[in-house]
Amino acid sequence: MNFRIKKIILWPKDESLQIREIEFKTDKINVITGDSERGKSALITIVDYCLASSKCQIPTGIIRNKTSWFGILISLGNSELLLARKEPGEIHTSGDMFMLERQNIVKIPTRINSKTHSYNQVKYRLDELAQLSDLGFEPDSESGFKSRPGFRDMISFVFQPQYIIANPRTLFYRSDTYEHREKLKTIFPYVLGAIDNKILRAQEEIKEFIKDSAILEKEIQNNEKLSAKWDSQIKTYYLRSKEFGLLNQSPYPSDDWSADNYIRHLRGISQRIANNGLPQIEVGTTNDITTKINQLKNNEIEISQEIEYLRTRQILIKNVYSSNVEYSQAILDQFGRTVSVDWFSKKLTNDVCPFCKSTSNDTSEYVRKLSSVSESIKEKASSSNEIRKVLDKEILNLNKSLKTKEDHLNKVRSELNGLQRIDAKYKSQNQTSSSILRFVGELESKLSDYDTLFKDKGLMSELMILKGKISDLRKIIDRDKIRQKQKNAINRIQSSIEHYSKIFKAERSDDPAELDIINLTLKFSGNKREDFLWEIGSGSNYMAYHISTALALQELFLRNDSHPVPNFLFFDQPSQVYFPELNAEEAIKGDDIERVKRIFKALNDAIIRTKGNLQIIVLEHAGANVWSEFDTVHKVFRWRDDEEDKALIPNEWLI
Repeated sequence: MNFRIKKIILWPKDESLQIREIEFKTDKINVITGDSERGKSALITIVDYCLASSKCQIPTGIIRNKTSWFGILISLGNSELLLARKEPGEIHTSGDMFMLERQNIVKIPTRINSKTHSYNQVKYRLDELAQLSDLGFEPDSESGFKSRPGFRDMISFVFQPQYIIANPRTLFYRSDTYEHREKLKTIFPYVLGAIDNKILRAQEEIKEFIKDSAILEKEIQNNEKLSAKWDSQIKTYYLRSKEFGLLNQSPYPSDDWSADNYIRHLRGISQRIANNGLPQIEVGTTNDITTKINQLKNNEIEISQEIEYLRTRQILIKNVYSSNVEYSQAILDQFGRTVSVDWFSKKLTNDVCPFCKSTSNDTSEYVRKLSSVSESIKEKASSSNEIRKVLDKEILNLNKSLKTKEDHLNKVRSELNGLQRIDAKYKSQNQTSSSILRFVGELESKLSDYDTLFKDKGLMSELMILKGKISDLRKIIDRDKIRQKQKNAINRIQSSIEHYSKIFKAERSDDPAELDIINLTLKFSGNKREDFLWEIGSGSNYMAYHISTALALQELFLRNDSHPVPNFLFFDQPSQVYFPELNAEEAIKGDDIERVKRIFKALNDAIIRTKGNLQIIVLEHAGANVWSEFDTVHKVFRWRDDEEDKALIPNEWLI
């Protein structure tokens, strides 16, 4: 993502005054040096506020009292974006923003009279510029931490304010709060390029396809259940059609006919009547109907008798099973009383009691008999267990047989009831033309209902297509490939961190420093144990690894032109770990200069390694003697008392 800061702009509340513009080079190390309380650190909070933060953290006092709007001019490569946000006044933050996007913004407006956008609209535009997905990381999760990545999440990688840059336990901006820390853990694979928008879309599509599949499967199951109920009705209508002579050329149905067999013959009856008139009744059809009814009744009796036999056998087997359980428990109780016999027999030597040492000629024989009894009990227990296994299997088989017979009985009764109802209905009618036509009308209605419910709608085919799509999408979400991409990215970062930490001469710079995206810190594995960043000690080491990590991440991000993290970095007073004095410009002498120079040597190296595609802004106390030798450094301002321009807020604003 080509996203760098060209200017920071402040609009005064006194409209007679000129606006304040601070201009930066987009391909260099921009340094603003000066004493404390000049407004240097406020620049980070101003940029953050203009990038649609949820809270205004610009320090209260002169800066907010004198400024009506805060703004930044952003270079997007082929265009520019001006964002400004109203000073919130007595409230914590303002949602009023001004946004102007053009190919080239030559002149900054001298006044902003009203908002053009809300801060939510600006956030949406920033998300668009970053080409961020509008899909979450876990589609079914209700956690806000698993929600879609946003531009505001990317801000964690561009700011290193004074309280972060040497913090042993917080490596990234805003990760010192639980909410942002958890969200950062979620988005890290996305930021590292292991997960991309294509994978997030695939996850979302899988979720939707699974829902659609479940609906189809339920519809198919319902159709199958309804179809079973309709089978008996279709058979009945077929037999009645035979009785009316409407199917004279069709065979008498067999028991293995499916619903489709019946329906194939029933279709077209009304058309044949329209073409040929009412047919003659086939002799013997009525007898066939009554024969079928009698056959079904006989089947009902036979199945009922079989069920009764199975139930009686089931009760008997369960009684035997219960008796076996009681017998097994009794055997176990007996065995418990003889369990010590084996031990006692081993301790018994030459008929000498192991407890009292007395001798008896009958002891060995008595113990042998007890051992024999104990072995007999063990055999009975084993036999009882084997019997119980057989009974378990028999009970299971009986249950299956009963279910099959009961299902068969229900089917026979359903068919019999339907046949008897229609048979009774037509017995009360004469074989007249009107009754036949009424029957045909009823049959057509039933066939129409059947078509509506069961006609092949391609549901199974549609389900197979959905499952195929799910399978293809799951190939996109290859967890092994994601883990490998993440590992490769972390290895690249580790290599870059090693490069920069050696420039700093940081402790443990020879050991692999792995980015731990779970704990959001660095993990050193050179020793037999793993050590985290906070276990190393020394503020200079913390600062060195903070800067090294920020630079290493930017190197990774810049490998992808469409990466969503902006390609600028803010570092606020990195030399504080060496010189906490207010006037570091005078405090740095001799060898101390070399230590601070390492900071700018590392930053200079980053500009060269990224071929000027990275912008760095450094807010410092240290003077030009530590960075003037580097060609990539651009001095923006020196805010000190001996300068005409002494601070962020100009002198004329204070009059």
